[in-house]
Amino acid sequence: MRRRLLLGFLLFAVIAMALLVIPVGYTLNSNARSSTLIALRRDTSALATVLANDISRHRLSQATRVARTYSHGTGRQILVLEGAKTLIASKARQVDDEEIARIVQRVAATQLSGVIPRSSIEGAQYYVAMRLPLDAVAAKRLNRVILVVTFPVTVVTRAIHGNWRNLALYGLVMLAAAVGFGFLLSTSLTRPLRRIGRAVEALGSGQLRVRAPVDEGPEELRRLAESINSMSSRLVDALEAQRSFVADASHQLRTPLTALQLQLENLQSDDAGPSETLDAALSEVSRLRWLVESLLELARNESREPILTPVDLSLVAQSRVAFWQALAEERGIDLRAPAAAPLNVLVISGVIEQVVDNLLSNAFDATERGGRISVETRVAGHAGELHVIDSGVGMSDEDRARALRRFWRGRDNAAPGSGLGLAIADQLVRLSGGTVELRAAPVRGIDATISLQRA
Repeated sequence: MRRRLLLGFLLFAVIAMALLVIPVGYTLNSNARSSTLIALRRDTSALATVLANDISRHRLSQATRVARTYSHGTGRQILVLEGAKTLIASKARQVDDEEIARIVQRVAATQLSGVIPRSSIEGAQYYVAMRLPLDAVAAKRLNRVILVVTFPVTVVTRAIHGNWRNLALYGLVMLAAAVGFGFLLSTSLTRPLRRIGRAVEALGSGQLRVRAPVDEGPEELRRLAESINSMSSRLVDALEAQRSFVADASHQLRTPLTALQLQLENLQSDDAGPSETLDAALSEVSRLRWLVESLLELARNESREPILTPVDLSLVAQSRVAFWQALAEERGIDLRAPAAAPLNVLVISGVIEQVVDNLLSNAFDATERGGRISVETRVAGHAGELHVIDSGVGMSDEDRARALRRFWRGRDNAAPGSGLGLAIADQLVRLSGGTVELRAAPVRGIDATISLQRA
């Protein structure tokens, strides 16, 4: 990954430098050519004034010295022509006589400038040509005196090449800096990624206590590490719950199987009545069947896809109270569901009825004759709540905290059962995105509360 990051960063840097350097280079080239001609025109005008003054006063030798001094200092050739006659030549000619003649013929009252593309002597040349501003006396004496200043294009070309070299050097330095920065950046990204990868590999090999680092890298990698740690924590909890479940199930299954074995062995003896022994054996078989069915229900729920549908809690409360009313009358328990407005919540289809039945079953086991059980619905912010409130003996805070665990039946609970009813109810509600909580009733007993998101 580091190699890809470096290559990507380097490619980006190359493109950025090309987009910067190439336009700058062409701009510098254009400026070099145009500034050369501008300077040449300006110097030619100034030189023409000086030479015209000397020539007008018959100081040709002085004008020649000025021209040669200027030529020596600037590398430019100075020619002063009167028709075909050369008055001043600062150094050996760099341009063919034919090219000079064509330039002289084209000179009018103003400056003429440009580039001589070819020359048999020194190659391409920049040139500026103009008539010397002689005084009236000299103008009558001399016939159309022309000043021609030339400058080799190769000098400017060498300067342009130097500009390109400097830009290329600048680009290489910037690319080197970009590579260094890219290396540091890729290292800062890949180091926490490697540590996260090692943590994931450790988790995959069974080292469930290993955690990914959450204090390195950018915010996105930290959130990824936190998500992996959260996932591993849930995995540890799930595995611990599975181990606990297997241990508890083994213990719970062993008890009825042992009792069943003893009861069946007693059938071989004449000391015990076969009818009573068979009844006891059948009771243990029934207990075992209920336990296995509860375990299968838990396993099915864990693989159930949570598709939520809106359900009216108030309607469910009324229907389940009507279903259990006969048993309440038989046991002398006052079972009621106060009238309430419709309260729609999101839950897995068919789940809420099963959960309410489990809570009512526990409430009946805990409530004595003459007691009362109330099923109520309430609005709590964005949630809808269903309360199954009994007037039974209640539970301590510690017992209420553990009552939703699998196989928990309480220390003094002699009622038949597997200890899985509340665990199944809690599992179904959690799959629906809700919670089950056992609270102390206002006066006495338990307030079993189901909380679900309102539709």
